[in-house]
Amino acid sequence: MHPVREWKVTLDGSTRHQLDWNIDRLRMKKAGLHVTSPFPDNHPYWSSREAWILPGLDIVISRFDPAGRSDRTPPLFYIDMASIETGSDTWTMRDLYLDVIVHADGRPELVDSDEYAEAVQEGHLTPDEQRRALLSAERVVNGLFAHGNNLQAWLASLGLHLDWWTPPGDAALHSPS
Repeated sequence: MHPVREWKVTLDGSTRHQLDWNIDRLRMKKAGLHVTSPFPDNHPYWSSREAWILPGLDIVISRFDPAGRSDRTPPLFYIDMASIETGSDTWTMRDLYLDVIVHADGRPELVDSDEYAEAVQEGHLTPDEQRRALLSAERVVNGLFAHGNNLQAWLASLGLHLDWWTPPGDAALHSPS
């Protein structure tokens, strides 16, 4: 089992992950931090990631652009449960292992519970992180189900209206109606 992955974003636009990542675009909004990052050149499926880092919900919502060599369809959204510390010049996210994939048909799927259980057993997560991961995953899944599996509708019910840089004509990246 790998230790917790930590991702730092400095508000000047640089970032570090376990791999080197660069920030293409970054903006601070009331809801959180909105960033785009290219994937490392050798990634088999995705060329870039657009993400909203939402500390109030302990989640990072990502959308992926496929790499030219991949015919794999990206999920509508990939939602990481995360511990997010905000600072005046750096934000730090700790991946809490649990994730929710929103598939192209809008269906949510809780994934990586096996990794979460192993991480808990091996002591990679603090008791507070364990609690936050479970509460966040429950909030996401229940929120999606309560709003017809429409992520934007659920977020709107919380007063969050996320806009994305990806052109609106790219239907693969938008929630189903």
